[in-house]
Amino acid sequence: MATATAATHPLRVGLVGCGNVALTDHLPAYLALPDRYTVVAVADPNEERRAMGRRMAGLAEADAHADARALLARDDLDVIDLSTPQHVRRDLAIEALESGRHVLSEKPLATVPADARRMVDAAAAAGVRLGIVHNYLFFPEIRRTLDLIAAGEIGPVEVAILDWLGCDDNPGNAAYQPWWRHDPKAAGGGVLMDMLHIVYVAEALLGAPIERVSGWVTTRRRPFPVEEIALARFETGDAAALVNVGWGRGPGGFAVSGPDGRIEVRYEDGGSGAFAPFEALELVGRSGRRTERDLAPVDGILAIVRDFADAIRDGRPPIAPGEQALHVLEATLAVYLSAATGTLVELPLPTDHPVWREGVTGLAALDLPRWSAVARGGMYGIGTSKE
Repeated sequence: MATATAATHPLRVGLVGCGNVALTDHLPAYLALPDRYTVVAVADPNEERRAMGRRMAGLAEADAHADARALLARDDLDVIDLSTPQHVRRDLAIEALESGRHVLSEKPLATVPADARRMVDAAAAAGVRLGIVHNYLFFPEIRRTLDLIAAGEIGPVEVAILDWLGCDDNPGNAAYQPWWRHDPKAAGGGVLMDMLHIVYVAEALLGAPIERVSGWVTTRRRPFPVEEIALARFETGDAAALVNVGWGRGPGGFAVSGPDGRIEVRYEDGGSGAFAPFEALELVGRSGRRTERDLAPVDGILAIVRDFADAIRDGRPPIAPGEQALHVLEATLAVYLSAATGTLVELPLPTDHPVWREGVTGLAALDLPRWSAVARGGMYGIGTSKE
């Protein structure tokens, strides 16, 4: 089996999964960077989607695989891109990493922290890169906010408020299981897991690791398998972020404040980032007050893919390495644990905890009070509460 530890350029890529995000974002990004990547093979169990990926990449039929393991068995790949639903990534990622290939995975890395830990450890043991598509870190308004914070415009960040209550409940591709994101075993949660982007953005704005978590979740329909609205508080040593996420048409935008000022970001019609265009960034800080509207657009997936190639070339971690993805997954699951039990949850989760071992479905093993929003909503496979 070939190894990618001493990578050639352009890097040879095998794309696993030809769903919407793969064909709309990942594959075009690789094709736009011919100096860094060559797409060698694709895999998808659905014939129609597989053919779409093959044609887009300009591949021969022999290079389009119905079985992902047939792709992994090839000896001409340096990078495996996992654009599959998260619940099927663990074994594919571990096999790819143990064979010496770098892996770039869609978020979240896994639905279960124990699985994510195994993936991170496999990358470390093989000496290869494991990167995660935390593409919101490259959104121009988020980059600009981080630059202003780094420049000291508002002083040390004390509070961040992120409203993403206007998210679309987008189905997956019709050829697979369009509503797999409503299956807690497949998705690992509901809107918050779907929009885990906002958790890692919140931590980036705070500038320190999340240490403690509290949360509340609800559904509009009862019973319903996953949450449709989630409100969370993420605490660091000296600051906190309030994160509000929901499928629907609620308010969007975010704000960050410190002792010397604030930064506010708005999207058109009060919508949520990625679902509504950026409108304005307003700074009230040490240099005065100003509004910025003309930020250069950035393709976040393209930026992630470019960064991953450069990380491999330079022998450095990617902007979103596997260890960080594991931490963000734990912080997200801690919201569900807090909502179910009414407690403040400290990170990291104990490795013998049901949620560490099983993800959100591990909540069913806990004694939940009758008033638990999770139990009353019938979420995550929990039919009735316990005492």
